[in-house]
Amino acid sequence: TMFKGSAFILIGGKSERFNSPKWKAVIGGDSVLNRLWNVCSNFENRFVVGKEKPENLNKLFIHDEFGLQAPINGLYTALKHTETDWNLLLSCDLPLMDANVFKVLWDAKTNKSNLVIPIINDRFQGTCALYHKCILPLVESAIDRSEYSLFSLANKVSPIKINFINDNRFWNMNTKKDYKQIIKYVSKQN
Repeated sequence: TMFKGSAFILIGGKSERFNSPKWKAVIGGDSVLNRLWNVCSNFENRFVVGKEKPENLNKLFIHDEFGLQAPINGLYTALKHTETDWNLLLSCDLPLMDANVFKVLWDAKTNKSNLVIPIINDRFQGTCALYHKCILPLVESAIDRSEYSLFSLANKVSPIKINFINDNRFWNMNTKKDYKQIIKYVSKQN
C-alpha cells in the first residue's frame, strides 16, 4: 500500500555522544540513512532534513528552519514544507525501524486525530510518529516559548497511542556502544 503521506528523516542532530554522524553509520552493509530511506518507500514523498546538505546526497533535502538542536526543529521544518496532511517524523537514532511499524501507525489514524505516536516501555517515541500538518501553529508557538519537548507537545494534542512492547525496532542508537550491539544483533538476524 502507498501512504498518501510524507516521510521526513532527520539527520540534523549533533551526534555528540556518537562522535560522528549517525546517519553515515553502516549496519548490515548499508548506511543508516539508506536503510531508513528504503523502509519509508511506501510514503508518497520522502525527504531528508538537516542542518546542511551532505555532499553527494542523491535524496531530496530540506534545510532545518532554525539552528536549535532539538527534534522539534525537524518537525517544524517538515510541517512547514509538507504538501500532505500526514507526515512521518523519523530519526536516525532508530536504525532498525521497519515499514510494518509505519503501517500500524498509518492504520490507526482517524479523522479526529492529529498525532499517532508509539509508546515504548511507557515512553512516547516522538521521533517515529505520524503528525498531521494542522498542528504546525502549535509547534510554532511551542518553539516561540522555548518548549522543545515533543513529549509535552504530544500531551497537548490528545494523541492516538500505540503500544509496542519490548520492540527491537525501536532500539535507540545514541553511543558507539549501542552501535556495536546493534551490529551484533543484525548479524545474528541474517
